[in-house]
Amino acid sequence: MYIGRQQLGGPIAKLDDISSEFDGTKTSFNLSLGATAYFANNPFALMVSIGGVIQEPVAAYTIVDDTITFAGAPAVGTNFFAIVLATNSMTPLQSLSIGTRNSTEKLDIHGATFSVLSRTGNKVPVAFNVA
Repeated sequence: MYIGRQQLGGPIAKLDDISSEFDGTKTSFNLSLGATAYFANNPFALMVSIGGVIQEPVAAYTIVDDTITFAGAPAVGTNFFAIVLATNSMTPLQSLSIGTRNSTEKLDIHGATFSVLSRTGNKVPVAFNVA
C-alpha cells in the first residue's frame, strides 16, 4: 500500500540519446523526442543522467527552448538518458486552429516551430511539443 503523495497521471517518455555528440568540450545540446525537437517546460520536468549519475536541475544543467546546457562538458563515451517526468499527454499535436476576425485558420504543425508577428513588429517564436 502506497501512502505517499499521489503521483501525477500521464505517460512518461525517454528523450533521444545525445551521447554521440559528447566530445569533452561541448556543453550545449539539442533535445529531441523521436527526432523532433523537444521543448521542456523547465529543467525540473526532466530526469537527466550522465554516466549513470542523476543530474541536479539548474545546478548541473539548464534548459532554454530545446537546448540543454550542462555546467561541465560531458566526456567522450559517457552515456546519457533523459526521462520526461512532467507531461500530461503523449498524443502528438498535429494541427492548431486559430480564430481570426473573419475566419478560422488551420495550421499543420506536426511539432514544428514557427514565429508570429507581434503588434510591435517583432517576430516571436512559438513552439509545440509532440509529447
